[in-house]
Amino acid sequence: MIRSTLTAVPSRLPVLWGKALMAGGSVFVLMTAGAFVSFLLGAGLLSDAVTALGLGDDGVLRSLLGAGLYLGLVAVLGVALGVLVRSSAGAIAILAGTLLILPGLVMLLPGSITDVITKYLPSDAGGQIMSVTRADGSLGPWTGLGVFAGYVALTLGAAAYRLAKTDA
Repeated sequence: MIRSTLTAVPSRLPVLWGKALMAGGSVFVLMTAGAFVSFLLGAGLLSDAVTALGLGDDGVLRSLLGAGLYLGLVAVLGVALGVLVRSSAGAIAILAGTLLILPGLVMLLPGSITDVITKYLPSDAGGQIMSVTRADGSLGPWTGLGVFAGYVALTLGAAAYRLAKTDA
């Protein structure tokens, strides 16, 4: 499908920006709505003794909106990786490896190194926005999202560079 898209729009960068915007925007909207619906349904299904949080409690709205923000950025990262490696399967493998497998591998390092590195990994940094409570030594919610957005921006910039230079 990318060949027909690039044939219709010979200028490469607008295609990348459009794909990133549509992927990130649509995932943001859907996942934010999903987070709110699941929170409200879950709160309604649980008994009052178990349900300790409401929408008005500290950090709840941020974490629900943050779920959409984080997953929207993951979608943009996937688009950027797809452009970089030119392979859907390769992009999925890199994305899954970075977000799911890399944190487990870092846990194999000595404790002092693990503590320093773990909080800056993409999934750990970005995931802080969805956390209602903050663990000691972790990044703050907005700081963590900023770190993750930096990873996404760097990858998207590299994808734009590759698309502009190698396909010119």
